[in-house]
Amino acid sequence: MNKKPTIIYVMSDKRSGSTLLENMLSKSAECFSVGELALLDGHLKKEGPGEKWNWHCACGSPFTECVFWSSIVKETYQQNPQDFATNIHWNFKSKGLVMNAFSSASFAKKLLAVIEKPANKKVTATLEQLYSLINQKSGKTFIIDSSKAPFQALAVYKKITGFDVKIIWLKRDLRAIVTSKMKWKSVNRKKEKSMLKLLMDVFYLKKLCYTVFKMAKPQDVLELQYEDLAQHPQQELDKIFSKFGLTPYKAPEFMELAEDHTIAGTPGRFTKRPIQYDESWKKQYKNNKLAYRVGGILNSL
Repeated sequence: MNKKPTIIYVMSDKRSGSTLLENMLSKSAECFSVGELALLDGHLKKEGPGEKWNWHCACGSPFTECVFWSSIVKETYQQNPQDFATNIHWNFKSKGLVMNAFSSASFAKKLLAVIEKPANKKVTATLEQLYSLINQKSGKTFIIDSSKAPFQALAVYKKITGFDVKIIWLKRDLRAIVTSKMKWKSVNRKKEKSMLKLLMDVFYLKKLCYTVFKMAKPQDVLELQYEDLAQHPQQELDKIFSKFGLTPYKAPEFMELAEDHTIAGTPGRFTKRPIQYDESWKKQYKNNKLAYRVGGILNSL
C-alpha cells in the first residue's frame, strides 16, 4: 500500500515567523512550499493582501502565466470560478466564539461548526483538488502550507482525505507580535489599536491555535517557538525531521527565494538576509510598562 503524501501546515499568528519557517522547509528536496494557499483566490481576483507585489507568484509572474501555477489555475479556478474558494471564513469578533474561548470542549464544538458551514465546505473541496494537483505537478512527498489561520488548519486536518496532515504551531512572544503588527498597520495606513487591545486580540488567536492543536492527534502536531527557530535553526529543524519523517538536511544560513512559487508571505521574503534573532521590539515598551507586564502574563497562560 502506497503511503499518502503529507501536508505540513504551519499555524501561527501573523508576524510570528511563518514565512521564515516555510522558507527553511522549502530547502528540502522532499518538500514543495505553496506559501499561503488560503490567499490564492484573493490573488487571482486581486483582492486582499498582495497589492505590494501585484498579487503575483513569488517567481514574479501572474498565477495565470506562472510555469508552475498556470495549469493548476486553468484546471480549477478558470474551469469553475463560482465554486473556487481557498480561504475558510470566520468572524473574529463572533460573540459565540469569544464567550467559549476559555472552555475547551465548547470552544472545540464552535470551531467544528464553523468549518461545517456550506461556504467552508466549498473551501475544503477546492483545497482537496488543489493539493492533489500540486502533489502531481511537483512530484514532492511533502507540501508546505503556511496559511497560518487556525480555522484553516482545522479544516485541512479534519477534511482533507487524500493526504496525511501534520500541523506545526509556531509561537512567538505576544509582545513582539504586537509591535510588529503596529508597525505594519502604520506602514499600510490602517487604523491602529492600543498595545493592550492588540495584546488581547493576539492572546485570543493564541487560544484558537491552542484549541486546534489539542484537537489533533499528538503524533500529528509539533509546537515550536520562533525565538528558538531564529537562534537555533538546525536544532528546531531536527525536531521536524524526527517528528514527521523528513530526511535531515543542513539548515540554511539565509532566508531567500530560489525558484520559489509561493503565495503571499512577508514582503521581506524577496530580500536575501541572514537568519538571526532581533530583540529590538522590546524598545517599543519603554514607555508602556503596563502593556509589557500584561503581555508577559498572557504569554504564560
